[in-house]
Amino acid sequence: MVEAPEPEAPQVVAIMFTAMAVSDAQPLQEGGLELALREEHGRLIRELLPSQGGREVKMLEDGFLLEFDGGLPAVHFGLALQEAVAERNRLAPPEQHLELRIGVHLGPVVHREGDVFGEGVNLAARIEALARPGTLYVSEAVALELEAHPLPQAVRLERAGLKNIRLPVRVFRVEPRGYPVRPAIFARVRSFITQLRPGS
Repeated sequence: MVEAPEPEAPQVVAIMFTAMAVSDAQPLQEGGLELALREEHGRLIRELLPSQGGREVKMLEDGFLLEFDGGLPAVHFGLALQEAVAERNRLAPPEQHLELRIGVHLGPVVHREGDVFGEGVNLAARIEALARPGTLYVSEAVALELEAHPLPQAVRLERAGLKNIRLPVRVFRVEPRGYPVRPAIFARVRSFITQLRPGS
């Protein structure tokens, strides 16, 4: 008789979901453009992620599931990613704009076979679904970590009841307030735009 393995103890980490936002003006059904934007989304994440000590858990249909040791590094990464996307869009024609929603929660999760599970993961996903394109939304647990730091600041939104979560939670929008992004990232963004242009 083979004994079942002991369940892993939960760990408190910051879970982030990113997702490409779909608009009526730019539906993602255009195969070539959709593929190019998804690839660019991934390249931006993988360029920025190591500097914040984050881990790519897995790629999803329209985004990524990422993990960080704490709420602050997750927020720094999310702000840098949105700033890099904004810079990228300044260099691209409107029909090629990329917009992301980002949601973060700090809470207990269980690691198993390279994946993460638990209510903390579900809550982060629901917060991402609430976020407007181009924004970063976080739970109160993440916002509390930001209180001692002048950058960034979290603005409380109205209390939201999130689907499949037992209790209402407070959700915050994190304001960039001039969050700096390394010039090297802008150089990489420009190279991505060049690859999207016809004939490149």
